[in-house]
Amino acid sequence: MSDAWLDLALVRARMNGPDEDALRSSFKHDNEAHAATLLALDDAERVGLLTRSKGGYAGGAFQRALNQLSVAWLKTRPRDAIVLFDALLQVKNHDLATYCNALWAVQDDNTHLGKDPARARTYFAACLPHGPENPAIFFNAACVALELDDLDAALGFVKDAVRFGYDGREKMRTAFRAEAFFAKIRDDRRFFDALDDRGPQGVALVERVIAKVQEKGWPAVGIEAAKKKKKDAWPKHDKDFRPLSPEVLGALTLPNGAPLPQSLRTWLAFDAQWLAALGWFELTPAFRWTSRSLEAIAKDEFGDMGEPSSDPEPDAEVAKSWADFFAVPAMEHGFLVPGGSEHRRVWMLSKEPDCEGDYPILYIDIDDVPSLGPMYPGFDVWLAQEANVIGIRYETYSSGFDDFRFASRLRHHARTMCDGAMYVQCPGMVLGVSTPDDGVAVLLDRDDWFERLVALRASLLPDDDAPIRGASAEDLAWLQAHLGAPLPPAVVRFYERVNGLSWGMFRFLSIDEIRDRAAQESFFGETSPPSVPFAVLVTQPKGADRFVLLSEEGIVDGYRFAYDDLSLASPKLSIEGTIEILRHAALFAGVEEDDEEGEDGEDEGDED
Repeated sequence: MSDAWLDLALVRARMNGPDEDALRSSFKHDNEAHAATLLALDDAERVGLLTRSKGGYAGGAFQRALNQLSVAWLKTRPRDAIVLFDALLQVKNHDLATYCNALWAVQDDNTHLGKDPARARTYFAACLPHGPENPAIFFNAACVALELDDLDAALGFVKDAVRFGYDGREKMRTAFRAEAFFAKIRDDRRFFDALDDRGPQGVALVERVIAKVQEKGWPAVGIEAAKKKKKDAWPKHDKDFRPLSPEVLGALTLPNGAPLPQSLRTWLAFDAQWLAALGWFELTPAFRWTSRSLEAIAKDEFGDMGEPSSDPEPDAEVAKSWADFFAVPAMEHGFLVPGGSEHRRVWMLSKEPDCEGDYPILYIDIDDVPSLGPMYPGFDVWLAQEANVIGIRYETYSSGFDDFRFASRLRHHARTMCDGAMYVQCPGMVLGVSTPDDGVAVLLDRDDWFERLVALRASLLPDDDAPIRGASAEDLAWLQAHLGAPLPPAVVRFYERVNGLSWGMFRFLSIDEIRDRAAQESFFGETSPPSVPFAVLVTQPKGADRFVLLSEEGIVDGYRFAYDDLSLASPKLSIEGTIEILRHAALFAGVEEDDEEGEDGEDEGDED
């Protein structure tokens, strides 16, 4: 079959016919002759070819080719790129970057094609609905609105970019301050305030969700009306809302006796049936909480690790349950929520709610190593994300810690439930009942921890007998004043006895070393040190690991700095974990574990 894209008449002859699929699949985006023929078609013909394309990967090849071509032409042939965007925006496009690129192309500042308010409004209508999935769309929309001198619309788009978790927030701030394009808003405080606005939380956030569900119905949170009209089916229709009675709601407390979070109270006043269907409580014959321990939830969701033998020996061990890894006595009252595939999400009560009176949604995961950690700071934020009222850009379970809107609440839950860490592996062992004392482990909560540390050093490094001294009260007071907030108890307990210590590859820095700002900053290498007060406590000069204290919002938290990344970590576990490595005597004695001696007992040397 001849190459139809070399002949405009032949392309038109094959459109709407049995050879149209072959016509689409034969288009090559890097063939200049093919591109010329495509541009010679009118807009309706291009849209028709895109619209009639079959689904699936193969069926989307033509659209992908046009996406690639539009990007290639953005800066070199912007007028032709606009022709393609005009067609691409009239069909559903799975490449969300297309919507972002289209709004870039319609900016006169980028393409110098002149302002085109009518086309800009058309592009807004096509692109903005996809902004929650790709918030960069909102930033480009703000730029287009500024060009059209619609500052209020531009401000709204900036707010939407922040609301849906745009990760270029600091890029926006820098651009507002430095680039000539943004001169008209440089003195408009509203734009900078929008970048720092944490948005509604708690009750205000739940009220936004309720307003959306009232307007859109249950599909707004992914619930479809019951197709079979059974007597007890729910919801019977999209707006079948069943609130908890004011009498019950007024007297309600959580199953641990704590007050009901106002966010949850607000939701239950709107509807109680959804959470009842999720297994949070029973409504009849009377209201009754049906919370479960984290261990029970893990047992029900993940089951056993393996089945026991059908004919076991008398002493054969029964199948171990994944639940054993999540046996944390403090996590007694949990409620499963939708979401996750290999992991599960659990609203878990703790001993201390956050500033909104709420408790975290934890993730629990058994992939690779069983682990858990705070994923959402509260019922309010999880619900809002479900309803697409806000967005958090989740690349990992812990991505919420990087979102300035919710970081402080998540750090609170990490301190309360995970001993100050962003996540905990094998939580049943780390957060569960205390492990038996083996007489050697150096645990900071034991009265004899220092004596054990000294004995461990003596046994592994007998030639190192330098005295270990503690920090003075003045030193500790300086460190606290430097950070501007109370020190974690484990840090105080450690420095009272150990103020600087070198052991093999690890160094516990003294407070005098912390005072040396230049030396502290040098530990970050090419990475910029934090802008907030910080102190590097533990370092591995030949490796990537550092342990850092950071002071934010009146709280000092521990962070592990490795490979240019700061991750929330427990100060206690970080200090203890570093000491625990001392058990590996060969490492700290400078002997590689895989070194072998020669037959005569002498080390084998390298050949010259």
